[in-house]
Amino acid sequence: MYFTVEPREGTELERLVTALLNATFTVHRLVEDSERALPSGGLEIINRCAERMHSALSLLAEHHDDEELALVTGVVGACALLLAEDLGLDCYD
Repeated sequence: MYFTVEPREGTELERLVTALLNATFTVHRLVEDSERALPSGGLEIINRCAERMHSALSLLAEHHDDEELALVTGVVGACALLLAEDLGLDCYD
């Protein structure tokens, strides 16, 4: 279950950037949606987003084993840390 990510003629790094931008936008929309539904804010919004993501991504877990998911988790985690470092967010953990 793989999807074509643009640019088709580009490098894998270019496709990774595109995929991360798409994921970031989608997560941003999840947070905004939760903020409207849960005006209490903070931890409740984070928990609601986590529940929704878990529910949606469980479909992905049905098609990929733990080893494959661990690879994706490692790449996304490393990207988050590198981008946080670029922003000067040394407290990001």
